[in-house]
Amino acid sequence: MSLEDYYLKLPDFIKFNSKVLKLSFDIVGRINSSTGVSPQDYISELFSRDDKFKRTHSKFQVLYVELLIFIDKVCNKYGIDYWLGFGTLLGAVRHGGFIPWDDDIDLVVLRKDYNKLIEALPKELNKHDLKEFCGLTLLLENRKNYFNDFNSVYDVKDKEGNKIIDGKYNFLQIAWLKPFVKIDLFPFDFIEDDKLGDIYTKFAPAQYKFYHEMLSNKSKYVDQIDLARKEVGFTDLKTKQFSDTIEGVPHWKIRIFDTDKTFPLTSIKFEGHEFNCPKNVDHHLTSMFGPHYMDFPEVIENHDTLELIETQFNSKEEMDNSFDEAIKFLKNINENFE
Repeated sequence: MSLEDYYLKLPDFIKFNSKVLKLSFDIVGRINSSTGVSPQDYISELFSRDDKFKRTHSKFQVLYVELLIFIDKVCNKYGIDYWLGFGTLLGAVRHGGFIPWDDDIDLVVLRKDYNKLIEALPKELNKHDLKEFCGLTLLLENRKNYFNDFNSVYDVKDKEGNKIIDGKYNFLQIAWLKPFVKIDLFPFDFIEDDKLGDIYTKFAPAQYKFYHEMLSNKSKYVDQIDLARKEVGFTDLKTKQFSDTIEGVPHWKIRIFDTDKTFPLTSIKFEGHEFNCPKNVDHHLTSMFGPHYMDFPEVIENHDTLELIETQFNSKEEMDNSFDEAIKFLKNINENFE
């Protein structure tokens, strides 16, 4: 069993205690740091690979960007404000695109627009005949997919037909299934002005409890999500500040952002294309990564997505051809998007 499996077996009064939860996240963070590699070693290893690998790595990123362009077009069509978030925003600022050791894309959407996007994406995937190729997921209780007539992003399989990723996170995700690239769309919530003092201690236990109860089928998503948000101090009304919210990858530190330093959104280049970003990028990156965000970390982790993709194919040639076909197909949709 994993460390998380052992932790989930603890009594509720222990595992949802804010001090115990913080300690557990600290321990996991130290373990991850001790097993990571330095950015310099990773980049050196990446550039020492043969030209064929580099071409595949480039195609991997191009397919990601085409999927991002599709989401951008959907958001523009429906008047949805999204922006580049987390490592994707950091990559745009520090590298002009992907962080060399990062292999995913994160987007952020405030609650009102998040709900609109949940309705818009399946319509546009159907309209553009992408349902066969894409997975769309919003996990409810017991890992049930809200989009019950779509493939889940967690349905991705290797060439033997075995699932290759574990489905457990309950935020909106879209993926091109083969070759596999996935974009995470995180909801953010406004914070009630008079709840800011309590939110630092309430957030992590409430988020982890919600995550655990959805996985274990102890409560239903529609019954619990608004209760959990209200308990922490989140609101649908516009306030002075907002943050990441109940749905997400469980973590200890809540990231709080000023509304007037975010809107109106502006744009930033990512891999040669313009995408939305907050008005004050420095404010967002400092809130997420601290004041020295332009410095490389001492150790890094990535998600090994390219290694997962390799398990989907019998040969590198088959994989490269699949990338070419996917890029061509999606690029044509983006160029003719209505």
